[in-house]
Amino acid sequence: MPVSERQLAANIANAQHSTGPTSTQGRKTSSQNALRHGITAQTTVMTPEDRLQHDAFCANLMDSLAPVGAMETFLASSVAEEAWRLNHARAQCGNIVAIGHFDGTGDAYNSEHPEIHTAITAAHTVRDQAKTLQLISLYEQRIRRSFEKYLEKLEKLQAQRHVQHERELEEARKFFQMAELKGLPWNPAADGFIFSHDEIARYTDRHYRRVDAQLTDPKYINFLWTAQQVPKAA
Repeated sequence: MPVSERQLAANIANAQHSTGPTSTQGRKTSSQNALRHGITAQTTVMTPEDRLQHDAFCANLMDSLAPVGAMETFLASSVAEEAWRLNHARAQCGNIVAIGHFDGTGDAYNSEHPEIHTAITAAHTVRDQAKTLQLISLYEQRIRRSFEKYLEKLEKLQAQRHVQHERELEEARKFFQMAELKGLPWNPAADGFIFSHDEIARYTDRHYRRVDAQLTDPKYINFLWTAQQVPKAA
């Protein structure tokens, strides 16, 4: 299930209260903590700071995807994970280009113009790290294909669910109207419907308001008028 706002707030509060290890070796060990991810229930290694960002990013994306059921939740979490990895790959490309400003590459150039110096340093780094950048680009393409595949499957599954939902609501509307016309009580669950009586009543009201709206549409009125002018076959 998606990580709730309350759980994220608790994680942030715990991270702030934790002082962590004091020794150099302890810091190196704890900098990559194995934590169980709240969405997939799988253990992954990540820094506490990245974990908070990761969980918030995935939770927000899953909320926007609004999955229902185990399969949709799996596909939505897969979409969120691939989106996170895609952003991470892009960030790594930027970080690699920035290496030239820390490993001494930029010291080889003496330009009085800061922008020119930055551009030359970046170009030199890209040339030296071409194979690594190419490999990351390949990974990014694979991640994007996975992202699009999971998203396509999720959207298809959700579309099927929505169609089925509307079909069942339409059928329930007919049962509801029959009971209303006969003045009889009706329990939707008795006929196998999962909708509440009020939900079906609202759908029925919306159904007839749509009909009324269609009758006021000039295009529909013109269609009816045209149909009436067509001579009947002898």
